[in-house]
Order: sequence, then structure tokens, then C-alpha cells
Amino acid sequence: MPAPDPNIICNAVAHGVAGNHTTGLTLLQPIVDEGPASTYAVLGSLAETAVFSVRRDHGPDCAFGILVEAPDGSEASTDDLPPVARFAVRFITAWANRDQETTHALFKVLAEHGDRPGCRDIGDAVSAMYGLAVAAATEIAAQQRARPDAGDPA
Repeated sequence: MPAPDPNIICNAVAHGVAGNHTTGLTLLQPIVDEGPASTYAVLGSLAETAVFSVRRDHGPDCAFGILVEAPDGSEASTDDLPPVARFAVRFITAWANRDQETTHALFKVLAEHGDRPGCRDIGDAVSAMYGLAVAAATEIAAQQRARPDAGDPA
């Protein structure tokens, strides 16, 4: 199977940054419908977008973890998160750490569990990852617009 067209994924995220999440997710749906390999590629692409700034700002030798706060501000565990959020933050953290073994294991559990009639786990996971990628891309766009040389087409 050929890799998904990265332009489609970029366009989907761009729609999200513009506030049109439905169109963005609709662009991703045919890729997800192609099966597990293409779904994993979409999740990887979204994770790459989500961690771009963190990797850029902290360099290649940095290791990343997950900090979860309870509503009262105390430290919590990823086990306390809803399943879709737990999957998304664990996948993105493993991706940020370039831990493909963990991302594959997380995805395998998701795919096996989500391959049931009426189960929305895979779609919800893609939506959650999409939301995190869009949030990161929105922040990157805001940083670029705020740069003093933003109007200079150097």
C-alpha cells in the first residue's frame, strides 16, 4: 500500500487551523478507511505535527514525559484520563521520544479493540490526535505571524 498523500494530511490540518475541523476530518476519513497501515500513518503524521515545536525547542537529545494535572491542580496519572485522551497523550509522547515500538503497541491495542461493529474508538482517537495537531499548528502559525520579520518575504 502506498503511503498516504502528505498534502491531504497538511490540508486537513490547515482546515483545522482555519476553524473548519469537520472538513479537515472529512479529508482524513478515506485514508483511515484504507485500513490499519494508513491509519497508523495518519496518526504518525498528526503526532509529528503535534511535537514539532517541542522537538525544535528542546533538541534531539531531550526525552519527553507526560504531566497530568487533576482538576484541583494536583498531579494525576494518565490512567485517570478518558481512554481516547490517554491513547493520544501516550502515543504523542512515545512519538516525541521516537519510540516506535511503543507507538506500534499502542496502535495495535487500539486497532484490535476498535475493530468491532459500532465501535468509535479509532475515529475518536484520530479526532483527538487531529485536535492536538491542529492546536500545535495553530500555535506555530501564531508564532510565525508574531515574528518581526513576518512581513518580509526574505
